[in-house]
Amino acid sequence: MTTTIMKIRTLFLSLLLVAGINDICAQNRVTDVRRDGFVGRVRQVSSNMYEAVSDDDNVQRGDLLEKTQTTYSAKGERRGMVYFSVAEEDVMFRSRYKRDAFGQTTLEQIVDGDENVIGRTYYIYDPNFYLVESYVEDAERQVECRTLYKYDGAGRVSHRSLNDPENNVYRREVYTYNADGTVLKVVVYDREKKKMQELRYEYDDHRQPVTLMRYDYTEEEPEVFITIYRYRYDDNGNWVQKTEYSEDGGMANAEYITERTIEYF
Repeated sequence: MTTTIMKIRTLFLSLLLVAGINDICAQNRVTDVRRDGFVGRVRQVSSNMYEAVSDDDNVQRGDLLEKTQTTYSAKGERRGMVYFSVAEEDVMFRSRYKRDAFGQTTLEQIVDGDENVIGRTYYIYDPNFYLVESYVEDAERQVECRTLYKYDGAGRVSHRSLNDPENNVYRREVYTYNADGTVLKVVVYDREKKKMQELRYEYDDHRQPVTLMRYDYTEEEPEVFITIYRYRYDDNGNWVQKTEYSEDGGMANAEYITERTIEYF
């Protein structure tokens, strides 16, 4: 059960990193709506991710892989996120939040369909409201991992370290930015401080990543993996459809289609 939860959390956080990579600089006193990569007064987002199926030049939705729904308050605070069972559309897990007097999220609880707490994430801030540490506990209140953050002079995340339960670093990320504040690249190091990966991003006019080039240095011969994203936007400038392609030998192969229904205040 815990392994399944962590896989879902990892996928969700990865999606947020891609969706809001250009806002990783804005960690202090930023609304959850903006941190999640949205524009405007968003009330609810229903998201379905599908396997992509290619038929000649057409890309169609295949099997449904993930179904979530996120709600926000009028102040832009995340009220809850629900993970649905794809097969039965029952609530599998959901997140609920606690905040301090300044509106900063201090605790995220993951609960199952019977309201049993099966995971917790705590968030710690400095006096200037910058997130400096978060840590995850399992259902037995054992710490599973910690994440530490450092910032540059512009208030943007410059370093992020992922630590094991004993607080030993097993992954470090170093961020570099474009002049407009979007993330140019992320360099990833392992616990021996060896370079594992380098991620490079290109963006569209909506500041969403359209190309991700991942350089993998874990093998003797470095490899390059290219992911391409194509979007359809609503009138508020938020994407409502994203198609993800992997490039192989100059050919773009559709992998996933994500569709979002966005409701506004």
